[in-house]
Amino acid sequence: MVVKSPSVIKVEKFLKENSKNLKVIQLNETARSAREAAQSLNTEEGSIVKSLLFSIRCKNKENPVMALIAGDKQGDEKTIQLAIGFEGKLARPNAEYVKKHTGFSIGGVSPLTISKKIPILIDQSLNRFNLLWASAGHTHWVFASSFKTLIRLTNGQVIKKLSKD
Repeated sequence: MVVKSPSVIKVEKFLKENSKNLKVIQLNETARSAREAAQSLNTEEGSIVKSLLFSIRCKNKENPVMALIAGDKQGDEKTIQLAIGFEGKLARPNAEYVKKHTGFSIGGVSPLTISKKIPILIDQSLNRFNLLWASAGHTHWVFASSFKTLIRLTNGQVIKKLSKD
């Protein structure tokens, strides 16, 4: 049994305050990847929400942006950059940058409790599923949500073709 980390407790508190029906769920197996999460939950890989943080360097400043991508897809970096509207170079940051800006470690990044200063883009292809699964702040903890509720909880912007196969 994996004890709830402070990150999981933070997500759990957010869910209690913002959506009384949603709860964090402990997995028996690790879910460091969408494939592992899907296997552990016995669901389609595409129903797993990947929370990917990117950095756009613009005028010597790093601007974080989060993309929520279906587990069976890859983020389309060109579309992400166009959707966010920053000129500059888009990059996948290192683990230290991700932890600093999200409060979560890679493999357990939750789309919830992210700073309002970080724009969140949501892959429209996630709308294929009635139930989505996202990290609750740790590789052994997740929560389930509808597409509509995920948009509300993250205040994210839905983007067509944010991902590619």
